[in-house]
Amino acid sequence: MTSHDFVSAPAQARLLRALPALMLLGLTACSTSTGIVKRYPGNYGNEPATSMSPSYGSSSSAEADAALARGDAAAAARSYQAAAADATPEQAADLRLRAADASLAARDPFRADQILDQIPAQTSDPVLQTRYRLLRAQSALMRNDSARALRLLPAGDPGGDPQLAERQLLVRAQAQARGNDPIALTQSLVLREHYLSGIVALNANRETLWNLLQGATLDAATLGRAASQPPLIRGWLDLAALHRRRATLGEFDLWRKRYPRHPGEERLAALYAPPSLAMAPALAPAEAAQQSLAPYAPLGTAPSNGSFADVTAGAPLAHGRNIALLLPQTGPQAAFADALRAGYASAASAGSAPPARVYEPSAYGQAVSDGAGMVVGPLLKENLTVLAQSPALPVPVLGLNYLDGNRSAPPGLYQFGLAPEDEARAAAEDAVSRGLRRALSMTPSSDWGNRVQSAFETRLRELGGVVVDSGRYYGEPQAWADPVRKLLRYVAIDDKKKAAEARAKAGPDIDPQRRNDFDFVFIAARASQARVLWPLFRYYHADRTPVYATSAVNEGPGDGDLSGIRFCDVPWLLDGIGGTLQPLRDAAQNGRSREAARFYALGADAWLLANRIAQNALRPGDLVQGATGVLAVESNGAIRRKLVCARMTNGGDPSVMAPGADPALNSLSPPP
Repeated sequence: MTSHDFVSAPAQARLLRALPALMLLGLTACSTSTGIVKRYPGNYGNEPATSMSPSYGSSSSAEADAALARGDAAAAARSYQAAAADATPEQAADLRLRAADASLAARDPFRADQILDQIPAQTSDPVLQTRYRLLRAQSALMRNDSARALRLLPAGDPGGDPQLAERQLLVRAQAQARGNDPIALTQSLVLREHYLSGIVALNANRETLWNLLQGATLDAATLGRAASQPPLIRGWLDLAALHRRRATLGEFDLWRKRYPRHPGEERLAALYAPPSLAMAPALAPAEAAQQSLAPYAPLGTAPSNGSFADVTAGAPLAHGRNIALLLPQTGPQAAFADALRAGYASAASAGSAPPARVYEPSAYGQAVSDGAGMVVGPLLKENLTVLAQSPALPVPVLGLNYLDGNRSAPPGLYQFGLAPEDEARAAAEDAVSRGLRRALSMTPSSDWGNRVQSAFETRLRELGGVVVDSGRYYGEPQAWADPVRKLLRYVAIDDKKKAAEARAKAGPDIDPQRRNDFDFVFIAARASQARVLWPLFRYYHADRTPVYATSAVNEGPGDGDLSGIRFCDVPWLLDGIGGTLQPLRDAAQNGRSREAARFYALGADAWLLANRIAQNALRPGDLVQGATGVLAVESNGAIRRKLVCARMTNGGDPSVMAPGADPALNSLSPPP
């Protein structure tokens, strides 16, 4: 199929069917000098998933294949790593590429980069080179560095192995979407069809193309530059522009005559239909690119069906049926609920959706009886826990909190909220990206402190780091000096001469008065608590140590007692974001406290997610760019946030930090 070959449109009855999500194909199937079995054009659901990986005589490799088959990519990565330890150099390179690929499938680009760093440069195998650079590019894209991703990928037609080529083109298109280049992303995905076979794969590719174009700039200048493009590419851009400005039926008919037999005709039935509840506002380019990231699964694995398949199995929300909000209207949480409702209403209004009706937190049954086709809430954990005891939910629910880890969600229940655990995990990720792996942690002696500590320690361990020691603070602030001193193992030396002698004997970068086996400190505290704890750490000689906290420290402009503390928070609230997010940031704050503004952002994201659920368009593995961060959909329907990290300043707004340094690309070929 060439770029000028159009596929005729099927009947309109088929045009409204949801196209399957496009899975990124793993690199484990590519042929290499080690004799790997080659499999292409790929498994798009037409054939049963089977493992065809060589075992290299290692049980670890077989265990990895089994882990992929059951959908446990993180376990597969560990097993491939174990197999590499006992393999020949050539086999080890292949196995580590598989391990990195599986780590990306587990949404862990940091771990993938660590594994890729272990691959030596002594190889001339072009397929290994291609696989390596593609994995580096995908990792960069997951970490929002689209420029690096594009430098690592070949320009033009990549050629070579079809499976590798189509995957390179997909990643390239996603990176071009992040860079707001609609012409280039269209060229990449049109070229990608050369390497695909079967109508399912072609339709999935066109679905990705259409979704990316929804967030692209399609102004007169862009369309003018597209005038010299082939009809297939120009037709996609013109159709997306018509859809963007809600063109008339006559204009769509003129497009059909100008581009006969264009594959975009499959969109016309949906575009002619009246706007539904699911009509969403135009997305920023980065948002559309994030939304296009389909579930990532190495080749030879099938999508996990689990209980989450039941959540998404229903038809899109019927036109004209409202979304209901279950929010507290009185009590201590009412102010936050009001901010959430305002954020939701603003996003819904931009999407031309009818206003949501607000109910009390326990009124799910009443909302369904009143005709609600989607329910957002409740906000409080106890109300969500009660609702989750229902054996079945007649309409889907986007809960605005999370169930305890030992509770399973019934079919139809998604979970999303402002969990401090997300911030703890983000702190661990940012620290590791900067080469900081050994932590001391100080958390309050409370259930909140236990959850934050557990999330931080677990994520740091997953990334190859360790919590060397931990302490707890409780009671009045006057009593907090003792746990800080004990955690640092501080020993006072009152005699200045003896202190100077001890420092001289200890050598550079060694403090003889406290422990030296850590790289950074993590504290879980509000701003008022951090104003006590951080000066204590400095007093006990940890003054030059990086310190991380949760977003609770960000209550506004900082001061000397908070200056330097790093934290990860909602993108809207951080200085230095600017651009298209600036008006949203202003609307979120608008006289509100920082905490209330976070709930405004949560409301906006609740609309975004509910809108996608209503279209049956939210799947495990999806990444959605939201106001509260990049939203990652897990296999159990829980939606977790990936955040932006910043540093508190003395007297000013927090300053967004540049991403941590990428691993050096000195193994295999350097980037161009």
